[in-house]
Amino acid sequence: MTIADDDPRPKKVQIADALRPEIAAMPSGRKLASLRDLATRFNVTTMTVGNALQILIDEGLIVSVPTRGYFVQSSTIGNHGEASTAEVSREEINAIHSEIQQLAARLAELEKRADHTGSA
Repeated sequence: MTIADDDPRPKKVQIADALRPEIAAMPSGRKLASLRDLATRFNVTTMTVGNALQILIDEGLIVSVPTRGYFVQSSTIGNHGEASTAEVSREEINAIHSEIQQLAARLAELEKRADHTGSA
């Protein structure tokens, strides 16, 4: 899909408008295509796609997880970012667990460096 040059709306708005119904049909927690893939699909730069996704983030439809991508906003997260009483999905738990493991490995590496520097 390409963006219409004769459309008075900015390209980022056209992309956000095109993605909105697709996102609404996706389950919570589903990962969106990468910036590069979306840029290719819409025949625009990754910056333009990023601006379009920021619109959708501002609307609360998607969330950005650094180094992981963009995901459909979970229905378990309220407007203020607080978890509701709804059940957390297994996918969300696995994602959090993975991030904790990565942080633990990073912390261990930093502690190892600190010990090595302190003993030298």
